[in-house]
Amino acid sequence: MDSNNPYEAPAAAVVDVGADTSRPLFRTSGIYVATFLGSALAGGWVLAMNHAALGQFDLARKVRWSGLAGMVVVVLLSMLLPEQVPGIVYLIPQMLAVSYWMKHTQGDAIAARVSAGLPMRSNWLAAGVGALAALALLAVLLVLVAIAIYGFGLEMS
Repeated sequence: MDSNNPYEAPAAAVVDVGADTSRPLFRTSGIYVATFLGSALAGGWVLAMNHAALGQFDLARKVRWSGLAGMVVVVLLSMLLPEQVPGIVYLIPQMLAVSYWMKHTQGDAIAARVSAGLPMRSNWLAAGVGALAALALLAVLLVLVAIAIYGFGLEMS
């Protein structure tokens, strides 16, 4: 209290989590790179890292689970749809879903940090997250194929 007024509220520092610039965010291009390389799983993980950096831990948890669910849906669709369906059909909905989430939950924060010239996370790190997610997806699919072949006696034609 600067004055001697006993009825004046004490001055307190208010911490705005959205204005906290100590933790860098991924750029929109990095989020797109991760999603392109590693499906909605990687895009969701990078978005979750941004939410965690912004202090939005509930949204980070939701987007991680959404990314995992999106990847499962794409894998199931790839097994159900004919082989003639091009791969771009699977990629476009994932990119659109990640783009929609990013623009509506983080777009302003990312744009403000880029325009202010604050440090951002590397797109190479986002590419690494995408590559790791792609490797994890490949490993899971190989295990499922091995179980189908050796466990159930299915033959690949």
